[in-house]
Amino acid sequence: MSDDVVLYFTRHGESVANESDRAGVKRPADSDRLSDRGWEQARGVGRRLKRMELELVVCSDMRRARETAEGIAEVLDLPIELDTDLREVQQSDAFEAASPHFGDTGNLNWMPHRPRDFAEPGAESFDDIVKRVRAVQERLTERANAQHFVTVSHFGFLHFFLGAVLFGEGFGPEHVKPLYNAGHANTGISIFERRRRVMDSMVFDGWTLTTWNDRAHL
Repeated sequence: MSDDVVLYFTRHGESVANESDRAGVKRPADSDRLSDRGWEQARGVGRRLKRMELELVVCSDMRRARETAEGIAEVLDLPIELDTDLREVQQSDAFEAASPHFGDTGNLNWMPHRPRDFAEPGAESFDDIVKRVRAVQERLTERANAQHFVTVSHFGFLHFFLGAVLFGEGFGPEHVKPLYNAGHANTGISIFERRRRVMDSMVFDGWTLTTWNDRAHL
């Protein structure tokens, strides 16, 4: 295994979609943008990370993630790079059309009871999402040995990343719903490390969760 690797993740700031869902109203056409509060949260992450000597912000190409990256970069004067594999978990066409009453259209309803490669129309399967997670792990691991950066992603993607870390090759659809019991606030910071450690004479060689949903800056 190569040198130890540390990956810093943050969830995007509050979006208009987040606002709408909490209010129980239909999401507007531009719901993927940050709310005013979301912009301030993004800048707050930048202020929180000032001492880390970061060189880059890597983010999903979805608007709420890009704008969060812009808020962080504004404070830290950093370049931004897009990574499409960091996108949010793709929900079904039925889910996207159901706002504000999603009912049983969400993947938390059907995914735990279906085969790994099954997907409702318009959605990603469990295997599709895990494939993206593995690609991000590999790609960012290579870069983290040479650069210090923070990564902006999404609630669902971060939970799948967590599942891949905790369960390894045993990660399955049955784990998805319990994983979502681990909440994650907008711009909460999570840290994952890949390293070798020994505990009680047992060797742990691989990914580990160091910090989940740190929101001291909020």
